Amino acid sequence: MPDPFSQLLEWRRSEASARVLAKLSPEFYTGTARYLGELRRSYEVDLRENPSGRKGEISRQTYQRASQVARDILEGRLQKLLSAAFQASVGGTRELPNSLAEERAIFDQLLATLLEFRRSAAPYLETGPSVVGAAAAAPPPAPSAGPPPSPPPAHRAAPPAAARAAGPPPATYVRIVRTTRPLQLGSETVDLREDDVLSLAPDAAKILVDGKLAELLAAAPVSKGS
Repeated sequence: MPDPFSQLLEWRRSEASARVLAKLSPEFYTGTARYLGELRRSYEVDLRENPSGRKGEISRQTYQRASQVARDILEGRLQKLLSAAFQASVGGTRELPNSLAEERAIFDQLLATLLEFRRSAAPYLETGPSVVGAAAAAPPPAPSAGPPPSPPPAHRAAPPAAARAAGPPPATYVRIVRTTRPLQLGSETVDLREDDVLSLAPDAAKILVDGKLAELLAAAPVSKGS
């Protein structure tokens, strides 16, 4: 089994060469933190015992190199987690092969944050059914067991103007302007004498006016008092 430092180097090579998360030990985070903590304590003890000694300096350099390798692995995997969370927020898969428990937890948090941001800041990006569409798709209510409701009363059309006008049309008054022989106007024979004022049906009055035998009066003549 390789020593912890060599194992870190191998994991970094695997992570850098893979587009997805590389396979690591399930204890990567806890084991790496424990290993780096031991290295730090070791070089601090060596430097306290002999500040100018070579052993302490080698321990310090090993700690710094191992810390950098672990940081490279962590940052590479975080970039992949961010990309995977974004793809999942726009409809991609939520599968996360080779993810560790700590990484799955941060992936779920990232995804929830991205989805909430899309809902609150850009609701027009949501592709679910609208409220109007859902209402239109709802089934009609079941008919009740009671008697059917009576239809609303039908609106009756208003009678035509000719039907509303009751009685005969109003009489038209004309003044005879020329005496002539009696004329047959409808069912009556009328004597026409100049200056006579007659009350006739509108069609009869029109015949006399068109024939230059009478002139139309604007209003009924006022009778003279006795």
